[in-house]
Amino acid sequence: MPQSPPLWVRKNACPVDLGGGQCIGDDEILTHHTKQRGQYINAPRPEISDEVEVSVMRGRLSRAQACAQRNRGVPAHPTDVEQAGVRYATAGDLREKGFAVIHTCGRKGEAYGHVSVVWPDADPLDQPDPAWPAPVQEAFASCFTEQEG
Repeated sequence: MPQSPPLWVRKNACPVDLGGGQCIGDDEILTHHTKQRGQYINAPRPEISDEVEVSVMRGRLSRAQACAQRNRGVPAHPTDVEQAGVRYATAGDLREKGFAVIHTCGRKGEAYGHVSVVWPDADPLDQPDPAWPAPVQEAFASCFTEQEG
């Protein structure tokens, strides 16, 4: 039986986040990856997989690094890297727009780098809302700058 989404967020959250702190500082750069440049996910997809978050990665990763991280450390084919896109935001920019930024260690096999962006930020470990209205999606997207080329 699958766990309800709030349980996996709580289960995978960094102990600092569980204790009411911030495992990821406001000035930390986060990378948002997409398999097809320019086609980013700006809201959870609960209809696909019970998502309540948008996944990003810690650090300013290149397209090749982000592809490899999504592949659990296996380098991606050069064509996949060429088609991929990455964009960047700081944790503070996301928090300023009302999102919680939670270090969900090991959420997708990424021992260190997985981060869950959850809305609203009021009680993200137990009460995330997977239905992000259009203005929330726009606020999320506005936090990022896309890498060229």
